[in-house]
Amino acid sequence: MKHICEIIYKENPVKYGNIKGICRITGNKSQGLLFDKWVRKTFNDHGFLKSGTIISNEALFCFDEASELIQKKTGKEKKQRFRTYSHIIDNLGNWHCLTKANKREIYDFIINDAKVVCLTETGQKHIFFKHKLGFWQLDELFITPDIELFKFLHKNMCELMRLGFSQAEIIENKYRQHNIKKLELKIWYDIETKIKAYRGKGIFDFVSFMLFTDEIVNYEITKKNTKKMETKSNNVVATQLSLF
Repeated sequence: MKHICEIIYKENPVKYGNIKGICRITGNKSQGLLFDKWVRKTFNDHGFLKSGTIISNEALFCFDEASELIQKKTGKEKKQRFRTYSHIIDNLGNWHCLTKANKREIYDFIINDAKVVCLTETGQKHIFFKHKLGFWQLDELFITPDIELFKFLHKNMCELMRLGFSQAEIIENKYRQHNIKKLELKIWYDIETKIKAYRGKGIFDFVSFMLFTDEIVNYEITKKNTKKMETKSNNVVATQLSLF
């Protein structure tokens, strides 16, 4: 099985170095830069390193602080940091660079069984090289995919937001009494009862990242009606990648 950095690198033609060796990120033979000369003193993820002498071109792409490829993919005016974005490979093998502004798209990719889901809340840390294939990732959090539970929690948590509760109230279970009084107590209680058993668990934190107040039902209907048009467009814009 390929390392996640090798999967993404297939569409990056840039070579950062030509020194041969074993990559300390992927653990595989490749070309790149001497790891000891590249790494900074602030690097503290030593537990993720493999035996070797270089950091490969494949891995360097995922640490790139000025990527022209991501600039083109995102339509930005300047070169972009790889770490700024959440990265998803959908169920067709297309690679997408997204931010918190794309929560609806992220939701849709996840419920349609995306192959790779690596999300970042802050965009401040390099997390992609840590990704574990077969898991959903949110920064340092890794959870086993469960689409039905994800949809269940998302629907009920978003419903509470539509009823007037803040995201912080829902996440922290610190509801303001005046917000509860605006509703029938039973309405709030019935929804809260459905989600409270998951609060504090990884899946709850994962879902909390992408809450939005648009009607999920209407959103899904719209997606179904435009699926054929979008599929054709996506096949042109997105990049086909192979996981193996």
